[in-house]
Amino acid sequence: MTNISSNTEPIIRTADPEDLDAIMELLIPFMNAQRLLLRTREQVSSLLPTAFVSVLDDTVVGFATIEIYSNKLAEIQCLAVREIHQGKGIGKLLIKSCLDTAKRHGVLEVMAISASDQFLKRCGFDYSLPGQKRALFYNTQHN
Repeated sequence: MTNISSNTEPIIRTADPEDLDAIMELLIPFMNAQRLLLRTREQVSSLLPTAFVSVLDDTVVGFATIEIYSNKLAEIQCLAVREIHQGKGIGKLLIKSCLDTAKRHGVLEVMAISASDQFLKRCGFDYSLPGQKRALFYNTQHN
């Protein structure tokens, strides 16, 4: 991980491969609690090119990534902030970084799947797609 001097405010920056151990350490409790989808180290590593970390006092305290599927759709994934740092705006800054990436790539819509829909609504997300369509999912691994 890039060495950053002691800070009182978290820094949001692009993630790099040296952050992977710290990112996995952050994500594992969320995955174990079923608050995030299970992902292998290799899967998380593949998401790093469009990922962001929040660093406070040389510690990764937050992570999010955006997977761009096409110019029509992208998805924010793996949004996690250490519990003791939640409610301080870190999640919103991570979401903003992901949305800025989507805008730079000309993506029309960004979706996010979360157990915390109120947080996402405060970030500008809504349930409905244009024309009041709703997204439905089919899990091929369970049927």
